[in-house]
Amino acid sequence: MTPTLLPSRFPLPGARPQTLLRLLAAALLPLALAACNGGADDDERDDPPAAVAPPRNTAYLETRPGDVIRVRIEELRPTQAAIGYDQIYYKLGRWQGDFDRPTWAADPALQLDYLNRTVGKKFDDYCEDMGGTERAQPFQTIAEARAARLDQPGTFTCKDAPGTHAANLKTVAVGWDGNLYLTDGHHTFSSLREIFDGGPTLPVWVKVDANYSDLPSAAAFWQRMVDERRTWLRDGQNQPITVDQLPARLGRANGQEAGGMQEDRYRSLVYFTRDIAYSNGNLPEFAEFLWGDWLRRQAAGGQLPSLDLYLTAAPASTAQILAPATLDKDLLPQGANDSYAAAVRDASLKMAALADADIVYGDRDAAGLGRIALEPNAAGGSPTKKARDTLEELPRHDVKADDTPRGAGKLWFAVNYRNCGKPAAGTCWGW
Repeated sequence: MTPTLLPSRFPLPGARPQTLLRLLAAALLPLALAACNGGADDDERDDPPAAVAPPRNTAYLETRPGDVIRVRIEELRPTQAAIGYDQIYYKLGRWQGDFDRPTWAADPALQLDYLNRTVGKKFDDYCEDMGGTERAQPFQTIAEARAARLDQPGTFTCKDAPGTHAANLKTVAVGWDGNLYLTDGHHTFSSLREIFDGGPTLPVWVKVDANYSDLPSAAAFWQRMVDERRTWLRDGQNQPITVDQLPARLGRANGQEAGGMQEDRYRSLVYFTRDIAYSNGNLPEFAEFLWGDWLRRQAAGGQLPSLDLYLTAAPASTAQILAPATLDKDLLPQGANDSYAAAVRDASLKMAALADADIVYGDRDAAGLGRIALEPNAAGGSPTKKARDTLEELPRHDVKADDTPRGAGKLWFAVNYRNCGKPAAGTCWGW
């Protein structure tokens, strides 16, 4: 042993040799005991601290199924990893009408009509989704439309009070930790979270569908959610995930804020087939994901072109993406074959060709997932004629032939918002 190995607390050179030896022995004894697994019995060593369970959210522990509660969007936990971004873009594109749009600047009545169809739709949707049906009345002036904000309830009025029509409300389950887990409404609340006058703290009303706060653990809770089909554990590419991989918040993932939900392009596709290939009423949870899984399997098996073969986003131009694709009275494809509308048309034909008893996913059959039977030469007013009209309207712009406003198609809003941002003059919206 050389002096250079001694800890600095030992005396400086010059101390007596006996003293140095005693100090050296005292210093090395703990090291020797440690090498022999200590100088005390195992039972006497300190145990690691026990894991501390996170505190429970006590605000909703006493709620019961059927209760209507007012919450903030940020309190809602996702039970799915992905959303259809184009469905969100449709909402954000439609809800933000351009107040300074020059198209009808010389005619305040037409400008107000346009704003009621766009900005007014935001408030109609909010009132309906909060259980209050639509607005009490359309905007009477452009100034009234400008002043209305979701985060200022005094600036607009729903026909009925929020929560009045509970059947319209989105649903939650109370978790083992007391938090609220959203089982329906991920797209609705993601859209409201991202609109400029919404956000994480916007108040919303939801209906309690189940209360599992009596379950002893997270594992028991999630097993119950899986068993009762209240969660969709697949990512944006339809690959299986664990509950630990679910996002922490609603809304799209972005570079400015942690968390967020992935994009599922087939979930967007299924949204646009609504009222063409399937009806949305009284469907089981996550029905659109079940259809999306089925469409993916059809594409993988060569029964349907992959979505990647269609022009659905940049670098394709807006005109290419929105090229009309329709069905004639014999249900024969017309128009474009590679546009977004063509993808919707081709997927819809495939979905509608199923028999009611055909299985779409697991034990869910086509009838149970709202499939619409399309029939050649169907009469006016029939489900088939309505479906054909819906398909034709998807890429339609918002100006009639006589230069008055009209309701534009969902695909037109979604594609323009994705490519151009919110509606504004001088952007690629076209005015």
